[in-house]
Amino acid sequence: MNKPQFSVVIPLYNKEQHIIRTLNSIAKQSYAASEIIVIDDGSTDNGPRLVSECNIDNVTLVQQNNGGVSSARNTGISLAKHEFIAFIDADDQWLPLYLEEIANLVAKFPQAGVYATHYQVIEPGNKYVDAKVNLKDVDPTGELLEDYFDVASKGDLPFTMSSITVRKSLVNNIGNFPLNEPMGEDQDFFARAAMASDIAYSPSIQSLYHRDATNRACHLNVPHEECPFSVRLSHQAMSANRSQASKDTMLRYSAAHLCHIAKLNITGGQFSRARALLRDPRCKLKPKHRYGLFIWSWIRQSLTLGQRFKNHIS
Repeated sequence: MNKPQFSVVIPLYNKEQHIIRTLNSIAKQSYAASEIIVIDDGSTDNGPRLVSECNIDNVTLVQQNNGGVSSARNTGISLAKHEFIAFIDADDQWLPLYLEEIANLVAKFPQAGVYATHYQVIEPGNKYVDAKVNLKDVDPTGELLEDYFDVASKGDLPFTMSSITVRKSLVNNIGNFPLNEPMGEDQDFFARAAMASDIAYSPSIQSLYHRDATNRACHLNVPHEECPFSVRLSHQAMSANRSQASKDTMLRYSAAHLCHIAKLNITGGQFSRARALLRDPRCKLKPKHRYGLFIWSWIRQSLTLGQRFKNHIS
């Protein structure tokens, strides 16, 4: 098999503080990317100018009107010249061996359509935290994920948009990223890819996911109801001719999503909305999370009301 060539796709929107760090992490790869496509999705800051002046080989800047991150990724996919498309967000980083690790996975698992690695999360305060992926005794040279939904529903996602590479032929088969969905578009893609293809996975940490970055979409677009990808997945789980075990893992995946959205709403002070999400019958598949979040919502609400009363009488 010929050595794989990688097209890197980066959606860019108002990330002037981070984009050069991201590009430098790609330029420092031990296995060079064949092309780096940056899709500027209507940025209003200096990010596009910094890209155009970065003096890094094989970088192409494409500008379009703002259409959202899915639109930007879809544009990058359409322009990619090579079979293997490596995604990375404009505020994340690769460690120097990321593409080399992916190339090794391609050689070991040529039948797969998705290739991914483990990752670290960078929290505010420059705190590095390993993602808590529910996998044990993984072959250090990589293996095929047995059940993506089972793994993802019992811990952190096994990979992020910045630690995944896909075959362009797979995208042509399953379709592009969904438009006009400000949150969950990545999980929609992961789920459809998992149902259509093998996923080759390396436990080696080769990507850094920055939660300390500015202008993060998950902070700007906290949903108050279940995201469309989860609704679609639940319908597929119940309507498709699947084993009960397969249905359970898919529904537990949706339950994990509901619990996550509930947690975001509790953090944002939307306690009633959070509890409405937790009352969904699927959340019973995540009993510890469900009951813990119910209790946390009442505690947070009581503390909030107490603080308001204190402020009122002072």
